Amino acid sequence: MGEAAKALAAECDPHLRAAEQALLVARQTERVRQQVRKAQRSAADSMDRSAESQDRAARSYEQSAQHSRRRDEYRQHAARHRQFAQEDRLMAQRLREMADGDSTGVTTT
Repeated sequence: MGEAAKALAAECDPHLRAAEQALLVARQTERVRQQVRKAQRSAADSMDRSAESQDRAARSYEQSAQHSRRRDEYRQHAARHRQFAQEDRLMAQRLREMADGDSTGVTTT
């Protein structure tokens, strides 16, 4: 059946027109899901980089604590940065879990 015949049939058959519209919506929905998953993975990668940065800051404060009279203050800063790093890694993990799941929360493989 040619394109013109399909178009005419779609105009004449409301069920066929509805089925074609449903197919288009399903395709668009899948494209959006893929884009969301890609964005979630990208955000997770960013959170991992942030965690690495927080770890570097913590190491820097720990080294400063070894050579300063303000040891306690620097160790507190280091501990906070370690906590930030841990929170960033947890967020990255959650984002990846979301990206690997579907809208119902079921993980896909």
